[in-house]
Amino acid sequence: MSTTTFTLPASFVEQYSADLYRCASCNYCVEAVWAERGIKHVCATLEHHSPAPGYSGRGFIDIARALYEGRPLATDAVAERVFTCTGCGNCETLCPIGLHPAAIGQSLREALAVAERLPGPVDRALRAVLDRGERRREAAFKRAPVAGGTTLSVFAGCSASDEARALAGWLAEAGIEVDWRGGPERCCGAVLDDLGDARRGRAWAAAAAADLAQDDPTVVLGYECLASLGVAAAEALSLPAWLIARIDAGQITLHARAGSAARDVFLFESCRLKPRPGVPAPPDERSVRVLLERLGMRVLNDGYPNAHALCCGAGAALPAMQPEAALSMARGRVAGLAGAPVVALDPRCATHVKAASPDTRVTGLVEFLARTFELRAGDAA
Repeated sequence: MSTTTFTLPASFVEQYSADLYRCASCNYCVEAVWAERGIKHVCATLEHHSPAPGYSGRGFIDIARALYEGRPLATDAVAERVFTCTGCGNCETLCPIGLHPAAIGQSLREALAVAERLPGPVDRALRAVLDRGERRREAAFKRAPVAGGTTLSVFAGCSASDEARALAGWLAEAGIEVDWRGGPERCCGAVLDDLGDARRGRAWAAAAAADLAQDDPTVVLGYECLASLGVAAAEALSLPAWLIARIDAGQITLHARAGSAARDVFLFESCRLKPRPGVPAPPDERSVRVLLERLGMRVLNDGYPNAHALCCGAGAALPAMQPEAALSMARGRVAGLAGAPVVALDPRCATHVKAASPDTRVTGLVEFLARTFELRAGDAA
């Protein structure tokens, strides 16, 4: 095994040196169980891949402290540990003294990328992203001049093909056209961040945000995109936020489709929606439950929203590093949910869970609404 040939950047030392010596090894980020808060496990990687503490938030702190002190570590082992992470942030939200193990893990991934010491699967995934520029050759994303009338500007994330098609058809019923912002070539950069290439990820986010600059905000499908574009100062909002605002303003209405039988749903939470220290606040989608209940739906998960929801396995570089573990995480999230439709707020989760558990009825929020309700609009956009 080769020892490390990379060093932590000065910015890392300045930001996290205090964290490295405050960790009390309490193991909250490894094995906390707190039934009252809906915490059965802390880390999906520890549950579905390996229980070794080196994969935990505490492990990331231990690795960073060793590097900070100049102790030799096997580079390939360090890279395997820190990239076998979903980036869900549970280790950080659970830390009783406010340390930043998830952010430390992300910084370690960035340092490995800069040093060109990425694990083989991550390097191949990154090269594939850069080679194709995240071009999504879906017909739904072809941008044509809008002839007039009512339009909604939409940025479709790389994982949102099904949601984009559903949205375009649903809005068309109400006479609303979609203006696909950014075109089919533009990526928000979040996928690069996941693979450690934060510098290029920020550049892509800034370029995408520049495409979105306009008087009216753009609806973004995909919470990783929404977060990335928000950091780049794009004026963007989630589809639920737009939808609820227009319903409350009386500009659109939803009517149950004839023969639609779905009345019970399970809301599948995304770890991208949990508040994290030092990270811009995610959209507050608690109003989605209110909306569904106003529409006569019964939301089955009483604990929604759960700030400590485990990742479904779609997050960060985990699908590249440990594809079987990633699928196991998804199956674990939907175990015992047979029956009622599972409605995923994040298109990335929906796509991943569909692949992992074909027998589970999983749809994205837009797909579910379009299938269940007719949308009628006046001046909706």
